[in-house]
Amino acid sequence: MTLTQRYKQAAKEARWALGLTFFYVIGWCLCAYLPKNTLGPIGFPLWFELSCIYLPILFIVVGYWLIRIIYQDISLEIKQDDKGEKQ
Repeated sequence: MTLTQRYKQAAKEARWALGLTFFYVIGWCLCAYLPKNTLGPIGFPLWFELSCIYLPILFIVVGYWLIRIIYQDISLEIKQDDKGEKQ
C-alpha cells in the first residue's frame, strides 16, 4: 500500500469514526430526553435504560461491524524504493 493510499484509508476511517460519534450523541440525546417518565422492562426509568443500557450495546455491535468491514490493518513503517521515493 502506497503512502497516498494509506492517507486515503486513514481519512476514510476517521470520517467513519466521527460519523459514528455524531450519531451516538444524537441517539443518546433522543433516548434521554424523548421518552416519558415511565419504567422500562428491567425496572429502571425508560430514559435511563434506552440511553445508558440499550444504546451503548447497540453501538458496541455497530462499532464491531464497522471495524470488521471498513477498517484495514495498515503498516506504519515508511519504506523507500530504489528511486528514493517513500511508499
